[in-house]
Amino acid sequence: MKNKFLTFIALLSISATALVSCGKDETTTAKTDFSFTEEFDSVANTVARGWVISNNSKPLGTVAWINSFYYFNLQHGMTGGKTGGPVNYANIGGINANPAISGSDFIMTTSECGAGVAYCSNWLISPAVTMKNGDIIKFFTRTYDNPAVGADRLQLRLNSVDATAKVGVDTASVGNFTNVLLDINPTYLLQGAGSYPGEWTEVQAVITGMPTPKKARVAFRYFVPNGGPQGSNGLGVGIDKFQFISTFK
Repeated sequence: MKNKFLTFIALLSISATALVSCGKDETTTAKTDFSFTEEFDSVANTVARGWVISNNSKPLGTVAWINSFYYFNLQHGMTGGKTGGPVNYANIGGINANPAISGSDFIMTTSECGAGVAYCSNWLISPAVTMKNGDIIKFFTRTYDNPAVGADRLQLRLNSVDATAKVGVDTASVGNFTNVLLDINPTYLLQGAGSYPGEWTEVQAVITGMPTPKKARVAFRYFVPNGGPQGSNGLGVGIDKFQFISTFK
C-alpha cells in the first residue's frame, strides 16, 4: 500500500513539472508587439503619454506644438496682434474645411514658434519604445494650402543611441537624433513635386540603422530657417494619426 501511495505522489510530481515546463515554454516563445497609435487629440494627454516638446527656435516665439482647433488663424497668426513688416500668412482661410483626419483634433505648429524673422527648430519627440530595422512609422500631415504662401519643412529623425529626448538648445543642434528617416520639402518649395502637401497626406518611413532591437525615440522637427511671423519661409503644419508599427519577432 505504501509503495502504491509513493508511486501516486511521484506521478503527481512529474505531471506538475510538465505543466510548469509547458508554461515556461509558452512564456518564452510569446511575441511582444510594441506598436502604438497617437491621435494627438490633446497636447496635454500627448505629453502625459511620454511625448516631449522642445522648441529651439531663435528668437523664441509664442507657439510650440498646440491643439489645432481645426484651423490656422492665418490673419493674425495663432496668437493675434502681428503688425508691420513682411507677412508670410495668408489673409484668410484655414484648415477648418478639412478637420482632423482621425479622432477629434490634431497637433500643429506655426511660424510663431519663432519671433520676428526666426530660425525655426521646433521638436515633437515620441516616447521611448523598443524598435528595430524594418519597423514602420506612418502619419498624416498637411500645411494650409498648396501653392503655399511660405514654404514649410518637416523632418522625422531617430535617436537609436540612448533613447533620451535631448536635442540640445541651439537651432542647429540635434542631439543623438542624427538618423534622418524622412525629410519633407528640404528645398523649401512653394508648390509642385516635393513641396509640402496642402491636403491631408499619409507618409511612411522605415526604421533603419537598428539591427538589434532596443529602446529608441523618433522625433518630428519643424525646421525652417528664415521663418517666423515676418520671415519669407514657413506657415505651419499639422500632424495627425501617428502609427508606430512593430515587426518584432
